[in-house]
Formats: sequence, C-alpha cells, structure tokens
Amino acid sequence: MPSPDSARRRLLQALSASLLPAAKPLWAARAEQRLEFWTMQLSPHLDAYVNELIAGFQARHPGVTVKWVDLPWAETERKLLSAIAAGGSPDVVNLNPQFSAKLAEFGALADPEQYLGADERADYLPAAWNANRLDGRCFALPWYLSTNLTLVNQRLLGGADIPASHQQLLAAAPVIKRGSGAFAYFPALDGSSPLETLVAMGAELLSPGGCGAGFINVEGQRVFDFYRRLYAEGLTPRNVVSEGHRKAVEMFLSGQVAVVSSGMQFLSYIRNANRDVYREIEAAPQLHAPGRKPGIAAMNLVVPEASPNKELAFRFARFVTAPLQQLEFARRVPILPSTRASYADPLFAAPDSSDLLGRARALSARHVLDGEVQVPPLRNYNKLRSNYARNLQAVMLGRRPRDEALADIGRQWGQLLGCKR
Repeated sequence: MPSPDSARRRLLQALSASLLPAAKPLWAARAEQRLEFWTMQLSPHLDAYVNELIAGFQARHPGVTVKWVDLPWAETERKLLSAIAAGGSPDVVNLNPQFSAKLAEFGALADPEQYLGADERADYLPAAWNANRLDGRCFALPWYLSTNLTLVNQRLLGGADIPASHQQLLAAAPVIKRGSGAFAYFPALDGSSPLETLVAMGAELLSPGGCGAGFINVEGQRVFDFYRRLYAEGLTPRNVVSEGHRKAVEMFLSGQVAVVSSGMQFLSYIRNANRDVYREIEAAPQLHAPGRKPGIAAMNLVVPEASPNKELAFRFARFVTAPLQQLEFARRVPILPSTRASYADPLFAAPDSSDLLGRARALSARHVLDGEVQVPPLRNYNKLRSNYARNLQAVMLGRRPRDEALADIGRQWGQLLGCKR
C-alpha cells in the first residue's frame, strides 16, 4: 500500500497539471452562477447561521446558487486534494493556515489581492491579512481568529503570583509545587505551540532573510533551558513529551496543573465539566517576554485556482468575512473576528466583572487588536516543526545536549527553508 506522503505527492502532481490553461467551455457562463462552499465541522451547530449567510448572499446576487458542504476536520485536506486533482474543485474552502500555505507553495490558490480592492482589504486587521502571504503573494482571506490566554487555577498557586512571562512561571513553579502539590504548567508540544512559545519567549524564529533558524543563539538556549528545567525538576507532568493540548486541558480540569495556555473557547467546556474548578479560574494575558506582542491564529477562506468562478467566489468569501457577518458569528460561538470594525460592539467589552467568559473575551479581543501571527506561512512547515519538536523533546528527556540539539536544528532548517547561498 502506498504511503500517505507518496499518495499526496501524486495528488499534488495532478493538481499542478490541473492548473494548466484550458479552453473555456460553452456552458461556463451558466456554471459561473453556481458556487460550492466547503467548511470544517460547523454543522449541525451552526446550520442556521451558515444557511442565513448563503440566503443573504443569494438575495444580493439573483441567479446565484451556493451549495454548502461541511466536512470533518480530518477529511478536508484529502477530499480537497482529490477534488482538485479530479477537476471538480470547490469554489470557496475553509482551511487552516498551514494547509493553505502548503497549497500556495504549488500555486494552487488564487490571490485575493487580484480580486478585492484596497478599501475592502483595509477592513481586515493588518496582522491577520498579512499572515496569509507566502513569498510575497497573498493566498487567503482571514476568517475567524483565536488567541491563547493564561488560564490559572488560583487555588493551586500556593501563594505565588499569577505569572506574566515564562521566566516568572519558572520562578513560581517550585512555590506552586510546595504549596499545593500541583504541577505548575503543561506546555503543549503538539501543533504550532512550541514554535509560538519560542517567539513569545523572545527568540527570533528565522534568521535575517529567512534562510535559516534565528534562534541558534543565547535566546534559543534560554528557551531550551526553560523546558529542560521544568521537566528535570518535576515541575511539569512526565507525559508532556508524548501528549499535547488536549491532555493539558484535561489535567488542568482535574486540578493537577495550575497554569495552562488555552483559548477562551475552552472555558465553556471547563464550566460544564467541572464547576468547582471553573470557580477558581482567572484568565490572564498570554505569557510573553517584554516587548513581544500576543500571538494570534487565523482560520482562512481560500479560492482554489481550479475554481471556474473565482471572481464570484471572492465576492462570496468577502461577504462571509465582512464585519457584520463576523460579528454575528462571534455572538453565536466564542470566536474572534478578523475585521477591526467588529470590535466596536459591546460584545467585546467586559461590563460585568463577575462574568469570567466576558472578561476572557475582552482580554482576547485586546490580544487580537494588538497581536501578531508568531509563526508565518513557511515552506516545509511540517518538517521544520517536527525537527524542532524532536530535538526539544530529546533535550527535555536528557537524551541530547542542548547545544547539539540546536546545532542539528540549525543544519536542518537551513536545508529545509530552501534559500540559495
């Protein structure tokens, strides 16, 4: 049986072939009045909202029909590659930034800046808009955003103050351990979290010019020392090297961990699962070094180059991501808009200090308005991330000296980033 990577390579080769110019069929004018819109796991909870969006767009564009297809998160990438390779591309697709950037590497995504005017682009937060750029070319519209907060179980602090940086957390960790017996922190090592933490702690992700790792220096050493000390001194759970964010929230929920980095969307889950713990929680700003901006993450809407209706598709994507539509989305679920005008609404204020979720939403909004995407789209992102995580885990476990691990990262990243020297 072929490996997933080899199957994906064949699909991407087919995808590239599908982007070659083709004769426009006689029925193209009629086909341009139909759009197919793919999302990830919004149904059934947001059926009413998405159907209202589609009805609103169709009312403004008589003769246009939008077909909505909602897919499981785990199936979206495979189904999209298959659809494009087979010549049946959807027109607008909700993707995460990592997979969007991977498609952009192959020239498979249309450039929004060729279809939206400067006044339309100005509606979006600059940090969110500019995050969807690879090699200087834009490949997606930002849709909804998220940002992490520092969630603290105050009962477990043992007399320590709520930390504002990773170094303050490291200093407080022994106090927490002595005072309550809890682990101070569960730093998730899955997803992009390790790289985001690297930047938040004050290191540079890339070297000048973007041709190599920017943290093969004293700042990178401090980051690795932070993780190594937490693990070696028993200030974080042993399974931190093998499990990720889901386990972090689980252990926080059970009162075993005092501090976790997570988004406001998990507060509702914690409230429903353990009200005793929920009553002890305070939401504090992200942990980051002085001078660093809060990190944000964006979910995108892309228009494949293979879509036969790109101009109409961008009209629809623009409609979905417009300020009023995003504000209505945020009223229904705990997401954050990518449009500045949405934040003028009182929803993002915190008039009731007793409402933890309200305080968390207001703090998250401030993070978004002041923040940045800490890990931009990168070629070979998955390999870069895996190399970093493997070396970090090896250092935490004491299986590899810190400087040897950083040297390996420096060599591998220099090769993977693909710059000619």
